[in-house]
Amino acid sequence: MRLISNLVAILIFLLGVITFLLEEPLFAGGIILLGTPLFTPTAKLWVKALPQRKGLRLIVFAFLGLALLVSVSSFGRKTYWEEEPRERAVIDALSQHPIHSAQLTNGLTYWFIEKGEGPAVILLHGFPDLASTWDETIAELSKTHRVIAPFLRGYYPTSIPENDDYYVKSVAEDIVALAQVLGVQEYSLIGQDWGASVAYCAANLAPEQVQKVVAVAIPHPSCLMPTPELLFAGRHFFILGSGEYGVRYARKSGFEYIERLYQRWSPDYVDFTESSEPIIETFKYPLRLSAALGYYRSFASETEENSAFYNRIPQIPIYFMAGEHDDIAQPEIVKLMEEKMPEGSKTQVFENSGHFLHHEIFPEFIREVKEFID
Repeated sequence: MRLISNLVAILIFLLGVITFLLEEPLFAGGIILLGTPLFTPTAKLWVKALPQRKGLRLIVFAFLGLALLVSVSSFGRKTYWEEEPRERAVIDALSQHPIHSAQLTNGLTYWFIEKGEGPAVILLHGFPDLASTWDETIAELSKTHRVIAPFLRGYYPTSIPENDDYYVKSVAEDIVALAQVLGVQEYSLIGQDWGASVAYCAANLAPEQVQKVVAVAIPHPSCLMPTPELLFAGRHFFILGSGEYGVRYARKSGFEYIERLYQRWSPDYVDFTESSEPIIETFKYPLRLSAALGYYRSFASETEENSAFYNRIPQIPIYFMAGEHDDIAQPEIVKLMEEKMPEGSKTQVFENSGHFLHHEIFPEFIREVKEFID
């Protein structure tokens, strides 16, 4: 009996450790605490610490269990149901550049920033971000290029799909369709975070239209290796892809986790709130946060067919840019990118920067982008 009790306690402790790694230290402590009465060494400590009256000990443990249950059940329950504004003035205020909309054949209305004339460049934002994250890039590139920066599927003010489809391939199909609607025959893609994944995919969907890809922070899927370091760096996938729990977690304490992600991914990004605050404001609108996390939910349920498609390497030049302080910029991954990408590709890891290169080291970023796409 004691052996079984200890085994159960060890399982509870392991659950507590996993919960801690998922960035739930409070609940992890509660889970571990509940396992201590079953583990012989810690059970002896409880016996010494608590009065010998058995009934009182039961009351203490019942109180601890109830406190844990209440804290878990009430976790993240604060809701934000601000009415989503549709006035043009509110939408126009999202960027310093002109914002337009277009209807795609799949029924979605895509909103996008557009400026400039010349060779076309499409900018794809990631999470947690908006198309306006590219404002500084647009200002510079639009001097010589036609620049288009869409608010990706589900992000305000672009439509939320009714079928909850946020597969990277589906979003890439949106981008290819948007280019067709806008009459863009050839274009380069610059994508950051999820936008980089979408760019790889779009290059495979439209190999004759996509000329070059600049992938910021995210390597090609074929170069990702399931190492312990990478799994730990990507632990947010488990949280954000966990359905309603992920939504509650990202929303709690005034979206504190969103800002924590900025700080973790880019420790050198001092003025990150200039990017985080606008997107957090849109996450307060009904379903917008859930839509943004839909990319993680869809990733968790990818089909074998989609996975095989993602692992195809585009046969066009690719520039993989990463920051040295971004956990995903591991030497082995960077080396694979150098070895596996097509002729004309390049890879560079920038010093004193992390996940958001287009903000952290803009002069170097824009210089490298211009040289590559031109």
